[in-house]
Amino acid sequence: MKIFVLSFYLITTLLATGLQVAAQAPRYVIAFTDKHNSPYQLDNPAGYLSPRALQRRARQHISIDSTDLPVNPAYVDSILQVGNVQLLYTLRWSNQAVIRTNDRAALEKIAAFPFVRMLDRSSERMSPYIAMPGGGMQQGNRVTAPARTTGATGIDYGSAYEQIHLHEGEYLHDKNLRGDGMLIAVLDGGFPSVNSNRAFEWLRSHQKIVATRNFTNGDTDVYNYDDHGAHCLSILAANLPGEMTGAAPEASYVLLRTEEEGTEQPIEETNWAGGAELADSLGVDVISSSLGYNTFDEAENDHTYAQLDGHTLPVTRAADMAARKGMIVVNSAGNEGNLGWKYLLAPADADSILTVGAVNSQRQVAAFSSFGPTADGRIKPEVAGLGVGTILVDTDGSIGSGNGTSFACPTIAGLVSCLWQAFPRRSNMEILQAVKASSSQYTSPDNRIGYGIPDFRAAYDTLLKKEMQDTAYIRQQLGSRPIKVFPNPFRNQFNVYYSSSTSQDPVHMQLIDAGGRVTKNWLLSSYGAYGYFSSQTGLQQLPTGMYYLRMVQGAKREVVKLMKY
Repeated sequence: MKIFVLSFYLITTLLATGLQVAAQAPRYVIAFTDKHNSPYQLDNPAGYLSPRALQRRARQHISIDSTDLPVNPAYVDSILQVGNVQLLYTLRWSNQAVIRTNDRAALEKIAAFPFVRMLDRSSERMSPYIAMPGGGMQQGNRVTAPARTTGATGIDYGSAYEQIHLHEGEYLHDKNLRGDGMLIAVLDGGFPSVNSNRAFEWLRSHQKIVATRNFTNGDTDVYNYDDHGAHCLSILAANLPGEMTGAAPEASYVLLRTEEEGTEQPIEETNWAGGAELADSLGVDVISSSLGYNTFDEAENDHTYAQLDGHTLPVTRAADMAARKGMIVVNSAGNEGNLGWKYLLAPADADSILTVGAVNSQRQVAAFSSFGPTADGRIKPEVAGLGVGTILVDTDGSIGSGNGTSFACPTIAGLVSCLWQAFPRRSNMEILQAVKASSSQYTSPDNRIGYGIPDFRAAYDTLLKKEMQDTAYIRQQLGSRPIKVFPNPFRNQFNVYYSSSTSQDPVHMQLIDAGGRVTKNWLLSSYGAYGYFSSQTGLQQLPTGMYYLRMVQGAKREVVKLMKY
């Protein structure tokens, strides 16, 4: 039996194909019955997941399952042959496709296919108002403030110092943990001028924007539309020393337009799910999403508080699926705290993500920050960041400020990325637990700011201690070797596992260049038979070429050859 109802599920990565269809034609979600006779196989995931995605899963011991298999291409071909139909994207996780068409005959043919389980009309109607992502974002103040330099490496955060310092984020940056090697996906309503704005020149010149996708129409153009996404990206990635430096200025980014301005409709939740799925397949580490949903242009589609239970709403299930695939999802709580709704916006109720509320610079909760708990009684939001007077870069390159959990979210997402950069073998859940445990009211959480304001110095120190005490893992990694250095070649940092002598003599580490000059010295205390050391400062300025790392402990001498690129 074919069922004709409204539904929203997950989307994968095909660009729009098929015949040209009028942009105002309605969109439909097609659910397929199975993935039988597909050319894709579980034992060959390289055919549909990127090397980065496979590496992320391998690090966290996450297996490939049937939700990873793409939609059967034979089903897609059949859909495209029935008439005037445009395929916007397919849904790998839930075996569906999104099409656009106003061809009634084509729809009847699609519904009659034996492999089609459901054909759903997306609810679409233009709104008389402009929807504000994240629940009513406030913004627009121009800021002129003296630059402030902090940290051993002299990063000049400019006016953005407060939003970094609130979380001791400069502690990570001073260790050269600025997001290098991490991939962050930003889901929002558009990124106007990011391809020309001076704040993102460093990203562009270093090819740090690695992919874009517009889920609203199936193409790759995201550099127009609503400016909310550009503002959020600037909080993450701006690199204007003396004016503004973002939370993860050296990370790479995937920019995904999933939100549609001028309307609020369930298809946007489907778009969000599609963005999360594409992020997974590209190997994204962290999703930063300052979006949320509870009411729509047509009231029958509105969510209820009872549905905010972490598993009922499809967009919430998509967020949890993203976490299940090994990513960290950071989502704004919403700005409903002083409005009639009051509570979270989906997918902030998801149980495996980090939901972010807002505080001011005096660490007081912002009145607009959405309340928890979830309908099933869980603490939400988990943490809070600066969401009152948050510094951002406007689309004309000027420095401004804004209010909203939308702007607290990217600061936390960026610093989470920098923390994970330091401890790449830790799982997404281990990183999130360290962040929550570091927060200001971890032992007495509430439903306004959850566990409180994260302290990333404390989170780093906790994870470092855990790393140093994991002697079984270090022994396994060393095998018969006395010392292991990774990555090798290195750029800005390297890590060392080593075996220690039975004496209590301190361990000396020296980095020596090809000419025999000692360029760096480290003195480490001896804590046991095995040790861990991470060199995260002072290497960026060294010339490329060959180096030697010499370890000395009493009479013990070991040397490893390294390359810097």
